[in-house]
Amino acid sequence: MSDDDAHLIAAVSEVLFARWDPIGAKAMDPAWPRDEYEGYAASVLALVRANASDDVVAELLARIEDHWMGLTPSPLAGRIEVAAQLRAVVRQSRERHG
Repeated sequence: MSDDDAHLIAAVSEVLFARWDPIGAKAMDPAWPRDEYEGYAASVLALVRANASDDVVAELLARIEDHWMGLTPSPLAGRIEVAAQLRAVVRQSRERHG
């Protein structure tokens, strides 16, 4: 994994924790490890890098919530906002690192 990939995985993981957080880890304990969703970051990043639409990224988040976490998927509007934030993080990284 390149340094840029590692940076992007960390950035995506941070967005997933700060903006998505379907299990409510932040609310349960402000000291909760920030890497809670790191295991999902690579697949999310792959979609964003492939220029998948926000709807497609939001659908992946719903599948993770449903199939992997056993939760009812969060509202679509919130997942779309997360997808847009993820896209912004990747775009900013591309602009900084070429």
